[in-house]
Amino acid sequence: MATWRSMALLFLFLHLLPLAAMADKDAFVGFNIGTALSDMPSPTQVVALLKAQKIFHVRLYDADQAMLLALSGTGIRVTVSVPNQQLLAIGQSNSTAANWVARNILTHVPATNITAISVGSEVLTAIPNAAPVLVSALKYIHAALVAARLDSHIKVSTAHSSSIILDSFPPSQAFFNRTWDPVMIPLLEFLQSTKSYLMLNVYPYYDYIQSRDAIPLDYALFRPLPPNKEAVDSNTLLHYTNVFDAIVDAAYFSMSYLNFTNIPIVVTESGWPSKGDSNEPDATLDNANTYNSNLIKHVINNTGTPKHPGVAVSTFIYELYNEDARSGVVSEKNWGAF
Repeated sequence: MATWRSMALLFLFLHLLPLAAMADKDAFVGFNIGTALSDMPSPTQVVALLKAQKIFHVRLYDADQAMLLALSGTGIRVTVSVPNQQLLAIGQSNSTAANWVARNILTHVPATNITAISVGSEVLTAIPNAAPVLVSALKYIHAALVAARLDSHIKVSTAHSSSIILDSFPPSQAFFNRTWDPVMIPLLEFLQSTKSYLMLNVYPYYDYIQSRDAIPLDYALFRPLPPNKEAVDSNTLLHYTNVFDAIVDAAYFSMSYLNFTNIPIVVTESGWPSKGDSNEPDATLDNANTYNSNLIKHVINNTGTPKHPGVAVSTFIYELYNEDARSGVVSEKNWGAF
């Protein structure tokens, strides 16, 4: 039986996701699908929910065979991932990468509409020991796609934590942590040469709670601010009405600092928890509803950012289901829309 909580979220997405489906083809709202649930629905049940809610873009944290089979024939666009624990092997061996592509991609396309591969997740901050082979891993995966003549349809990138950006406000002063220049520069060269995009995880929730009240809640939730409360970049005089745009523009400015000005950004994770511990009073159902609904509107209206107005920032919401089997604080388990 559905709880009042799930029904409230269901109401939200029933009304907004059809709008997302009608957005410009270059702008989309998708969902991450985590599987750390004590009672995980079957792949066919997941796909039935996606179809019922008109969700046409999903991101998987691996290349789950049963899920990819269930998505076959649906037309849903799928981003699959190379799990972090497989990154070292793939980054050190062209043949291992080719075998991964053969097993997880070639056996499913074109029936399953795989459009991107995320090679690892937040590698620089989560498993920095693998950073030296990250670009090699991307190149090896891409080479296997080229050999299969799939490189024009399937983009290759890697999802970054926004914490690799330092001095993020004002955005015009932002730069990538220089420690990672030996990785970021060749990575950006790869993305540019393959016409791929920077994958970025953007969590205004964490910026808000870490700011210790320096960031207003309304600013984090996309709520309207009076003009005198908007954040202004003193170098560019651009006005920022929400944290999300400021983080995305900080990434754009960080790339331009390294002389890369034509690489688009796709936000691979963003959301707001609906429940938290006593020290997280703003992790509430109302705030989760507000953030996600405003985020959807922001993306599908092709609002863009102050630095790049009108340039859509397609976004995957984190996440489809609450993952009650995740470790950590209460909020870690309560990011799901359903």
